[in-house]
Amino acid sequence: MIDRRNARARRGYTLIEMSIVLAVLAIASGLVVPALVDLGRTPQRRTADSLLSLLNATRRLAIDHNVTATLILDPKSGNYRVDSVGVFGAGPVAQSQIDLLGMESMVTDQPRLTYTFQPTGAAIGDTVRVRGGDSSVVISVDPWSGVPYAGH
Repeated sequence: MIDRRNARARRGYTLIEMSIVLAVLAIASGLVVPALVDLGRTPQRRTADSLLSLLNATRRLAIDHNVTATLILDPKSGNYRVDSVGVFGAGPVAQSQIDLLGMESMVTDQPRLTYTFQPTGAAIGDTVRVRGGDSSVVISVDPWSGVPYAGH
């Protein structure tokens, strides 16, 4: 008779087991739900992000090495070159290409975009519009701080 009662009482889950399952579900939903809520809302700005990183890297080069760094960019092909001028001379630092992904393009009146960063971080630079699909982003640099930013 005692064995029957213990078997009957043990058929369900304990409160501790249910609490552990609920805790695991809460953690999993906390990680997944934010990604699902933002799904499709944030436009991908891959070319704009690449250009912003390149401008930040050029500014960092000028500040860290106490040189004047100039970025010259062809908006049609995405080819760029970074040159530096400092106490120890002048010369090219980097040369490569920004991949214009998908239907994205850089739109400007200039045949070449030029951004010059001083050792203090200040900058002189052009403005370019990166268009892709149905969105458009304007990339420029703050002349006083030299920090590149994206606006609409």
